[in-house]
Amino acid sequence: MYRPIYTRHFEKEIKKFPKKEQIKILEKIESVLKNPRQFSIKLETTKPTVHRLRAGEYRIFFGLNDIEKIIKIAKVERRTTQTYR
Repeated sequence: MYRPIYTRHFEKEIKKFPKKEQIKILEKIESVLKNPRQFSIKLETTKPTVHRLRAGEYRIFFGLNDIEKIIKIAKVERRTTQTYR
């Protein structure tokens, strides 16, 4: 089982969302800790490799460290036309 590590940027961004949405996002992260690749999508255009996870209208971006079994949650954004730029 992986353990999540939240970046300062993620913690700052999630506080801007409504409480109900914050809970949904954190529950989604918890639900993929056993197998993060099962529901995430690898973004091909990024180096180092970044994965994306859908949580309703929001996208969670994270990196994986398989050796230490860590998911580094980098940021969360509401899905708009600017999300992947």
